[in-house]
Amino acid sequence: MLRFYLIRFFLQPLSLLTFCGVVLSTSLHARDDGADTNGPSLFSTIPVVSPNPQWRAPLVAYVDVTATKPVIGSLEITDGKSSWTIEGPKKSTRQLRLIAHSLRPDRKHEIKVRLTDPVSGHFEISKPLSYQTIPLPRNFPPIKITHVQPEKVEPGVLLFPINLWRDDTSVMDYGYLIALNQQGEIVWFMRTGHRTADVRLLKNGNILFQHGNYRYAFEIDLVGNLVRQWHAARLTDAPNPKSIPVDVDTMHHEIAQHPNGNLFTLSTDLVKFDKFPTSVTDPEAEWKPAHVVCDQLIEFVPSTGEVVRRVELKDYLDQTRFSFLSRGSFWKPKYNHLIDDYSRDWCHANGLLLIPEEDAAIISFRHLDCLMKFDLKREEIIWILGTPDGWGEEWQKYLLKPVGDNFAWPYHQHGPQLTPDGNIRLYDNGNYRTRPFNTPLKGSENHSRVVEFKVDEKAKTVQQLWEYDGSPDEMFFCPFYCEADLMPQTGNYLITDGGHVEFDDGTPYNEVPGKHQWARIFEITGDKDHEKVFEMKCESPLTSPFGWSIYRSMKLKSLSDINVEEQMIRKQQP
Repeated sequence: MLRFYLIRFFLQPLSLLTFCGVVLSTSLHARDDGADTNGPSLFSTIPVVSPNPQWRAPLVAYVDVTATKPVIGSLEITDGKSSWTIEGPKKSTRQLRLIAHSLRPDRKHEIKVRLTDPVSGHFEISKPLSYQTIPLPRNFPPIKITHVQPEKVEPGVLLFPINLWRDDTSVMDYGYLIALNQQGEIVWFMRTGHRTADVRLLKNGNILFQHGNYRYAFEIDLVGNLVRQWHAARLTDAPNPKSIPVDVDTMHHEIAQHPNGNLFTLSTDLVKFDKFPTSVTDPEAEWKPAHVVCDQLIEFVPSTGEVVRRVELKDYLDQTRFSFLSRGSFWKPKYNHLIDDYSRDWCHANGLLLIPEEDAAIISFRHLDCLMKFDLKREEIIWILGTPDGWGEEWQKYLLKPVGDNFAWPYHQHGPQLTPDGNIRLYDNGNYRTRPFNTPLKGSENHSRVVEFKVDEKAKTVQQLWEYDGSPDEMFFCPFYCEADLMPQTGNYLITDGGHVEFDDGTPYNEVPGKHQWARIFEITGDKDHEKVFEMKCESPLTSPFGWSIYRSMKLKSLSDINVEEQMIRKQQP
């Protein structure tokens, strides 16, 4: 079934083009009354606007025009409320295909084509083309903007994936990538056709993202062209002949591009431990052999999939340390059928932060409640940031010691990032707020926070600089996913609060899944008041069988930051 959906996702059915948009009028004069009319016309043909043939990204249209000489083209678009300009390729040509993006759903747009002769400076603007976009699909996520102050929001476009739960089960054949503008309007979306995890922007401007089952990674452009695809070849068959095999079991949680062009990700391996706890609540319980999922740090060449670095992270961790969720079976779809038993989710790496200038990386281990800074060249630990209890003698020299007031250790954290000052910011989910065999906090008593730490590597100390856990009347608790980004222009913080889990009465819960999953993204100012300037929620009613989650989010300057593969676009020329 999974293979069927993957094939269906990447097909390009031309029969669906009529559903992607409606061209209302194209037989228009080439010149606009306000254009520079000195000299002969630059338009050889009347511009024609047509729907994106990649049906999964319908808020994009193509504008085709032929010029009388090599020109540079751009688009001027209005939807009756807002107006914007889209610059075309800088290379002059006579045959132009321009991409109209940032279109709003279910709305009539007017599009003008501007052609400029780069030699003489002569320009000409077409009469407006009228283009009607489709309404949002019936199965589109129930996104609601609950608060927005556009003048205080970080300028740009908010890009994020949304995933679906049905009756406590993660739905693997459903997923959307969505973009909102500064006012909270939907300006782009793509049906991924599957659950979606980490999303990045590559150096070439293409979008890189992971399948939520951690078997695949994809590279796409703005219009939805599939540029490249990779699959974890040890446990997964190639979904199509062009998919690039990577010699790993999985590719999970994080995928990032190194300045050398290679991709770094996390993978897993199944290892038989001679001893593993049979209980996380009874200290007297016996330890027995178990199949344990361990994490690897992987570097591979994108063009070939060749693995050029494989670090077995279990070799650098205390294998006797564990948490309340270490006996969970998160990885059962990948491994349980191989062992006719339950695999244990011991350390659960969930974050990978590359520090290329130091040839180092910071890795987050959710179930060990710690971050580890790792020297990639020497393959050795630099430090460990996390609660010190439970670590053996061999690891004591790496543990950072807290200094200063108002310090609290993170628990089950996500999304480590470096600040411009070199500090570490992360989303502290806070599950349980303790380790076995202490009494854990219930979800209804708990809270999450955004926190920033300053590490002194020489002194091996860590100081908590600040935290944000909501206002007194709006504390928040998310037991999985999440992230917090510093916005470069306003200094705001963009917080992906994307993994709320509750009982069927709305009471917060510590573990995944619950009876009710919902997600939100909000933005606060960076000053001490932390004023909320934006909030978006995705939530179904408590009685609904559906739930929602958001892995992470990112802010782009505009959709023009996302590349369009010109070679692929030219192949679609009429």
